[in-house]
Amino acid sequence: MQQRETGNILVIAGDLGHNNKQNIHILKCIQKLFSYKHIICLLGNHDYYLLDTRQRMQYDNNSFLRAKEMRELINHEDNMHCLDGETIEIKGVRFGGCDSWYDGTYIHAHFTHIEDNYIHRLWNQTMNDAHYIYGMDWKAFSASENEKIESIYKDVDVMITHVNPSISKEHTDKLYQEEHSTGFFTFDGREYLKKGSMKYWIFGHTHTATEFHMEGVHCICNPMGYPGESDSGKLTTIKCIKIRG
Repeated sequence: MQQRETGNILVIAGDLGHNNKQNIHILKCIQKLFSYKHIICLLGNHDYYLLDTRQRMQYDNNSFLRAKEMRELINHEDNMHCLDGETIEIKGVRFGGCDSWYDGTYIHAHFTHIEDNYIHRLWNQTMNDAHYIYGMDWKAFSASENEKIESIYKDVDVMITHVNPSISKEHTDKLYQEEHSTGFFTFDGREYLKKGSMKYWIFGHTHTATEFHMEGVHCICNPMGYPGESDSGKLTTIKCIKIRG
């Protein structure tokens, strides 16, 4: 059997899972099975979910407590790094990242006469985040995540976020380009791409494998998706890129 090339560093752009103890166990198994020298990750919207009464009681109806615990569990392990507005340098390559968040600007950019009240109602009607993330003001959280990006984007070779930094239609799934809810899968990161030092920008959130170049930056989304989605042939489980600082 031909061994698949896996590289030395695994980057996971969020959405580890719905249970912190299970998540850290799986990360340890992946690290051991594939002999990754480093795992670099951040958190996605699913890593904030409190799905049942037990979880809500455990984290006092505060999704951010669950996220804090998850980061601490990861960063406690050798050669595992959960970024939250920090950078890390490995063999001359500088990685930086944070969860990031959607900002709704895709809707304003591509659809006319849309009011913010409508966008907020749409979020409540279409996004599981509205029902499973406790203590969330998504607009305020988006702004706070942008502050983290602003603190590091000029000092990295690889930027990692959970959310797609482009609001261009051509950089989103063709199936959803005309959907208002696509505003909850992107944020306007053009200025960061234009003025930053990064050569690569890795993101997640969307379940469609995507690659594009924007402002000279190679942007990559290579998701596994929900169980069974990878069987569709649209998604892949691993992608190797060679990066030099």
